[in-house]
This record gives sequence, C-alpha cells and structure tokens, in this order.
Amino acid sequence: MLDPLVTSSLPKYATAFIGRENEQSMLRAAVESSRFVALIGPGGVGKTRLVSATVGSVAGQFGDGVCFADLAQVSEPEVLCSRIAAALGMRDSSKVSLPLLIDLARDLQTLVVLDGGERLDSDCLLLLQDLIASTEEMSILATSRRALHVDGGQLITLSPLPVPTVGGSTSSSEILQFDSVRLFLDRARMVRPQFDVDDAQAPSLGRLCQRLDGLPLAIELAAGWVRALSVEQITGRMDHYPDFPRAGTANIAPRHRTLGALTAGSYELCSDEERLLWSRLTVFENAFDLAAVEAVCSVPPLNGDDLLGLLASLVDQSVVVVDDAGSQARYRLLRIIRDYGSQKLDQVDDRRLLSRRHLAYYDSSLQRLAHTLQSPPARDRFEQLRLDYPNILAAIDYGVTDPDLGNTSLRMAGDLWYFWFATGRLSEGRSVLRRALASPNADTQGRAREHALLINAYLCFLQDELRSAEKLLELAASLQNNTGDQLNRALALQVTAMVEMGYGRAESARVLLEEAIDTYADIAGPLAREFTMDISGVAVLFAAIEGDTARATALGHHGLTICDDLQDDRWRGYIEFSLATDAWMQGNYNQAREGAVRVIGYSRDQLLVTLCVELLAWCAQQGGHYNRAAKLFGGADKSWKFLGGTFSGFRMIGKHRETSVRDVRSKLGERVFESAYRAGAQLSTDELLTFAVEDEATSLKSANDASRLTRRELEVAELLARGLSNREIAAALTISQRTAETHVEHILSKLSLENRTQAAAWVHARSVD
Repeated sequence: MLDPLVTSSLPKYATAFIGRENEQSMLRAAVESSRFVALIGPGGVGKTRLVSATVGSVAGQFGDGVCFADLAQVSEPEVLCSRIAAALGMRDSSKVSLPLLIDLARDLQTLVVLDGGERLDSDCLLLLQDLIASTEEMSILATSRRALHVDGGQLITLSPLPVPTVGGSTSSSEILQFDSVRLFLDRARMVRPQFDVDDAQAPSLGRLCQRLDGLPLAIELAAGWVRALSVEQITGRMDHYPDFPRAGTANIAPRHRTLGALTAGSYELCSDEERLLWSRLTVFENAFDLAAVEAVCSVPPLNGDDLLGLLASLVDQSVVVVDDAGSQARYRLLRIIRDYGSQKLDQVDDRRLLSRRHLAYYDSSLQRLAHTLQSPPARDRFEQLRLDYPNILAAIDYGVTDPDLGNTSLRMAGDLWYFWFATGRLSEGRSVLRRALASPNADTQGRAREHALLINAYLCFLQDELRSAEKLLELAASLQNNTGDQLNRALALQVTAMVEMGYGRAESARVLLEEAIDTYADIAGPLAREFTMDISGVAVLFAAIEGDTARATALGHHGLTICDDLQDDRWRGYIEFSLATDAWMQGNYNQAREGAVRVIGYSRDQLLVTLCVELLAWCAQQGGHYNRAAKLFGGADKSWKFLGGTFSGFRMIGKHRETSVRDVRSKLGERVFESAYRAGAQLSTDELLTFAVEDEATSLKSANDASRLTRRELEVAELLARGLSNREIAAALTISQRTAETHVEHILSKLSLENRTQAAAWVHARSVD
C-alpha cells in the first residue's frame, strides 16, 4: 500500500529551534522559486534541523505533502532511485529503475527532502536532473556537505551560528544576543535547569562558543557536559586537550576540525566503562532497546547490572539519542558518534564475539516473534518485528560470513516470510534469501536451505514469476529425501498448488491443496498452525474460483475457528477476503463489499488491503457505480506499483479484473474513465481507504463535495442542473464546447457521479441544504 506523503515523515525534535530566522526565510523563498535547492554546509551545522523547522511553512504548496529520504552512504544511482521511491511510499523499492521512478512521480505534487547527499556522484546528480526535468510538480530539497550542481538548481550555504567576537562582548546581556550562546543555554538548562550565566561567567561562555565554531551539534554536546563540568572547566579542558573539541590545525577541513575533534573529546570525557559500551553499541544497526543492550553488551568487564547506568550516562552526554517508540524507549547513535566508536571497537574489544552475541539475541527475538501465536497479540508482535527488522537483517548478513552461522542466517531469513508479505517487501525478501542461500557457510542439504528455497518460491509466486518459483521448487524437492521434514513437504505442496493455480491447472491444484491441508493437520507446533491459516485463505479462494461455495464456506469456517482460537487477525483477513470473493463470484455483491470493508477496517497487511480495494472496485462495477469503480481501480493500480508490480493475484481471477475494467471503460467512455482513474491514482492512502469503505449513498451526499470543485466547475454544474447541453453551457460561459465537456467530465469524476442526471440532483440537493 501507499504511505501518505506528509511532513510527519521528516525527523522530529523534542528541543526548541533556536535562531536561524534569516536562513528560514531564505530557504522558504528558494523552495518557492526553484524546483531543486541544495542546502550545503559542514557536518553538524544544522542543515537537517533547519529543513525540518522550515518545510512545514511551505508544505501547503505541495498537494501530496513532503517526504524524507536519508542518503547516508548512498553513492550509486540505483540505490538513490530506491531511496527516493521508498520515501515516496513504495513498499517494495529495492529494484526501482529511473524510468519507473519517473512514471511513479510524474503526477505527484510533492517536496522530496534528500538528507546527507555528500556522497552522490555525477551520475546521481544527472539522475536528479532527469527526475526534475521529467516531472512537472515535484521539487527536491537536498542537504549535503558539498555543493550539488543540478541545472537550474539553487545553492544555499548554511554557516555556523554567530558567536561573540574575541575581545568583544563581555556582559551576559551582550553575549545573549548571539544565537550560539542562546542555544547553549537552552540545552544546558535541559540537563541542569538552574544553569545560568552572569557577567563574570560571560567571557568563558563566549570563548567556549568561539572554540566550538558556532556549530549547533558541537554546542549541544558541550552543553550536555554542564552536569559534570562548569563552563570554565570545559574551557580549561579544551586548553589541555587541543583536539577537544577542535584539532586546531589550519590545514584540516573545518568538518574535521569540529565534528571529528568533538567526537574525540566526547570519547575522552567518558570513563573506561562508558567508552567500552560506546564502542560495543556500534554493533547495532539503527535503533535498539535496553533488552538488546543488556543481552549483547554484558561481556566482562561490563556487568549487566551496570549497563542501564552506563547507557543513561551516555544519554546524558548526548552520545546516545533516545527515541520514543510506544511503551519502550529506543536508543541510537548519531552517525559521527557511531563511526568513531566503531573505529575504536577493534582496539578495545572482540568485534566477532559481539557480532555473534548480536546475532544470537536477534535470532532468539525473531524465533519468539515468528513462532509464538498467542502472546503477545499478533499486532504487538508485528510492531516489534518492524522495529527490530534493521538489526535482524544486519544479523543475517553477519551470519552469512561466519563459518559457523550460515545455517542460522538461512533459518532467520526463512522466518521473515510473513513480514515480507505484509509489508510488500517481496523483492527485498528474495534478495535476502539469495544472499543467505549463496553463503558458502550454509549447509547445502539441510532443512533450513529447503525452507528458504520454498519461501523464496512463495515470494516469486506473489510477484507472478511462476517459472522462477518452479525452479526453486525443483531445488527444494531435491532436498526432501535428505531432510524428510514434513512441514517443508506440506509447504512445498502448498506453493506447488498455488503455481498450478497460476497456470490455470485446476485439477492438479485441487489435489495438491487437499494433500497440503492434510499434511499440515498431522504436524504439531505453531508454525504448522500458521501455515494452516495461510492455506485456508488460499483454499477458500480456489473453491470460490471453482464455484464451490459449500467447500469455500466449510474451509473458511475451519480457518476462522483457528484464527479465533489464536486471537490472530493476520490470516483472518485473507480468509475473509477469500470468502468475500466467493460472495462476489456468486453475485452477492453487497455481501462481498461488506467483507472487504470489514478487512480494511482492521488489517495492517498492505498486500491484503490492496486486494480488498480491488474487490470493492469489482463490486462498484457490478452495482453500476462506474465512476466510483474507475477511481478505485486507479487507486489500486497506484498501490500495486508501489508494492512492486501490477495486479496479478491468481491468474484464474485476473480475467474477472480485466472484464470489470473493460466494462467500466465502455460505460463511462475513454475520457471520463481516464479522468476518474487519474483522480483515484492521486488519492493518498488514507484518502483511498476512506473513499473505498464509504457507502455509495454517503459518497453522493458528502459535505465536502462542493470544496472539490473549482469556481468554474461550480458554474458549469449550475447550468448543467438547469438542463443545458454542453454546447449551451459553452455559449453561456463564452468557452469552447470542448472545454465545457472537460468541465463536465471533471465534475462527474470529482463527485464520483455516474451521469448528468446525478450531477443535477447533487446541485439541487445542495441548494436545498
């Protein structure tokens, strides 16, 4: 599914934004006048913070909102394409090409913020130039430590905050005129509320801000030390340690004289235990929680009971950042902090030991999340898996290289199957599985390899790559005699049956499905029950396609009973969707619609929700709501593109989709269909789902309908309600007949109306209200 493009995708900060009024005005003006703006400056100068504080005031210019992409370590065009696509909301963005990205972005009115683009090469800049040239309303705002030259683009250099001049301001009132000093005071009072500066301390604080070069990040980290040191002590330490926080040599680039030295100074101020924990924390990818720290980092000389205190101390010193994530705090290291600590790790510790502990912890976590079906609830387990996912991938990638852990990586990759289904990351899943399967450290004959091959085949099927799925099934079959694993045997039967369904081979598919269901029934354990719920939805859909409502109902009831027993709504949605499809096949369109709407109401599965939007489009077509159906098809197709492809489902039901679209085109006419289809494709995810579940009658009476029309369209609607033809409307408004026809098409599309009679009724109802 598509994610809404909103300013909330930008980084959020809990602290106040200090100063930069002129820079904000300049940045706003640049974004308003240029479609490519590069904000450049040294690391730590506050580029990202300024962007986050500014774009909210210009977001209203972009109908599709503002989205954010972190370009850390990105240097290749292919990866840049993927990051931009992901920022725009594509769930499966790992294989995006520039032409596809241009196609997806062509009609978007959005501001794309690209953060940290200093590694982009000339080919990447050409890609951005092509993207701007090939779209009409997309704008790009990039931050970088170096200039990014794109034709027609605008460069803005962000300088450090102003600081008191040497030998200049001496009183507290005078130095408080400088933003660097005000920033220091604000952050210092967060860790020491009573902190203040008088005239006697003012010169020391002025010198401190000077020595910190006015860099916001350096100032914030320095302010965190006031809990332990006075301003004079910090300044005195700088005198004894030239590299804290600045190297002091003129021939070194400013970013090295500041951030590098600042990080070294932070490290120097830490105790031996804090330094060791800092270095060990660099084994984590992205954010992590306290339980992970205690499990991975509690290796002598660090005691597990002391880790919380040490972690809190690192938080106090701004070495570790705290992120709120529901009921559990999560932690992360800033890039400069993480890089520095990682460089120290090999000097002070055993990286291989820590990486193995990291893998063991996330392997255990994944086993608990993937194989426990009742407690905690499925929704909570999925959310935890989403948070842990970057570290799980890092663990898998490490295991691939470890001589003893190749099989563990294979098993972990196989356990991510539902996560990839639900988030639409099908290509990413296949890529991870390929890496794990290619490891020379993995067993070539074991159960883990067989299972990984089968999951990969399942992913191929979902992307309608049936031949690739068959090849993987053949490889898995060659291992079955060696492993004798019944769960893998049942899964092989299931995926083979689905491939047969894809080819339209109903009889063989039916036999294989029945055998797979029977085989799962004979296997104990939670994973077998989970696959039983999965195959229940597949079997119900197949029975529906075959027109066997009695069997679809029986299988659906059995699957839903298991879901109820396990309080699991993940697979319930697929079963209910399949039952709704059966109702549609039987001509019970209201029942089908009710089922699809119900699933959208509780499911978080992106693939499933898009299937439900498809079914609702079919229902609208059968109910004669052709404009509505066209909009739903437009929204669904946009979702399929962001999920990594087009509607395929099972090829046996694809023909119904084609028939439905063809009928809607015929009833509306090509131009009206295309107008409604485009309107649906322009809806955000929330707007699409709200529209999809909205009752047709409610849709016609929506209180906001009038706001969807332009002033001219309202004038045309009024004349249309008086019974005027397109030619008469054109004459009355002194416009061409073709323009009048276009306005009528837009009115029908925007209001989801089917004909001129409904449009006239809408106008009359509005005048009565």
